[in-house]
Amino acid sequence: MVAGAASVEQCDGHDEPAAVTSARPQSSYLFVLCPPYSGSTLLWKLLSTSRNVSSLPLEGQFLPELRDMMRDKPWNPDRVLPWTEIKTVWESYWDMSKPVLLEKSPPNLIRTRDILAHFHPVKFVVMVRNPYAQSEGLMRRNNFSVSRAANFSMMCLRTQLMNARELDNTLVMTYEALVQDPAKACQQLAQFMPELADMDYDASFEVHSIDGTLNRPITDLNVKKIAAIPADTLAAMTEIFVQHRETFETWGYDLLDPGGSA
Repeated sequence: MVAGAASVEQCDGHDEPAAVTSARPQSSYLFVLCPPYSGSTLLWKLLSTSRNVSSLPLEGQFLPELRDMMRDKPWNPDRVLPWTEIKTVWESYWDMSKPVLLEKSPPNLIRTRDILAHFHPVKFVVMVRNPYAQSEGLMRRNNFSVSRAANFSMMCLRTQLMNARELDNTLVMTYEALVQDPAKACQQLAQFMPELADMDYDASFEVHSIDGTLNRPITDLNVKKIAAIPADTLAAMTEIFVQHRETFETWGYDLLDPGGSA
């Protein structure tokens, strides 16, 4: 059969031909799986520069219809969520005519099984950040203790390693690779998903950071964030991170001493 031709099944000589319709190509769901304070907003805004992408106005977990539900114990993996309802709400915000439908709530990284069951076709971008830099953000923004911040960062790193190894249709990257060479990162994203080829990595983005909320080009803030960590706090982080050395080093990160050197 010629591609695009209508298929007409004739059971007898009196059936009317089926109407020829031009079906819209099915959109793909794209989930950014990224821990909090690890560059998810920067990546989300970069992806959204593509004219082929429809992103939600907020993280999906913060939409008014879903906030109370999705922010109730968001990091509890045993929490059961009504994904059919969640999908309906998200689709009411997405432009369903766009080829790529984007979402990036950080707790999605522990809910991939549910996402796979409810969103088709689906792709993932798995991204992590140096745990020292992530922990700094958790302590500064969420008032986490050093122990809570470091342990949470390691939970995210372990879960992301599992996601990277087990999920199909997935691109794995780091915050460091994105900010150090945005052009190369965009090339990899476009190879992974050709619809993203028109992203603008030279754009400026309004993102909250250690410097406050500023509009600026893609910028590596790791050095400044890690330098802001007091020596005793850095040492306390390392005491926790060293217990997970294999996971830590699998991602290519170095353990630091209190002086800030590897």
